[in-house]
Amino acid sequence: MIKMTKQKKWIPAVRGMLEMRAMRSVDIEQELSARFRHAPSARSITAALNGDSRFVKGGTTHNSSLLKSKSHLVAIWGLSGMRYAEGYPYERV
Repeated sequence: MIKMTKQKKWIPAVRGMLEMRAMRSVDIEQELSARFRHAPSARSITAALNGDSRFVKGGTTHNSSLLKSKSHLVAIWGLSGMRYAEGYPYERV
């Protein structure tokens, strides 16, 4: 029996989003939730993009929330070979 891997149909959408600016994994999650019925979590997005050479992790930033008492670090993602601004909104240079 051959084990089939689950296709990540959201990867092309992420590539399109990152052509204009780099994005935090939580922002990617929000965008995908609006487009896909079963969108991945920010952790799943980070794990998938980490293993794909088309994407590069540009650093981390703090994410704070009104619902959570502590902030946590989230990854900033971009396309490999592209340059982005250092600060938010991380636009392509």
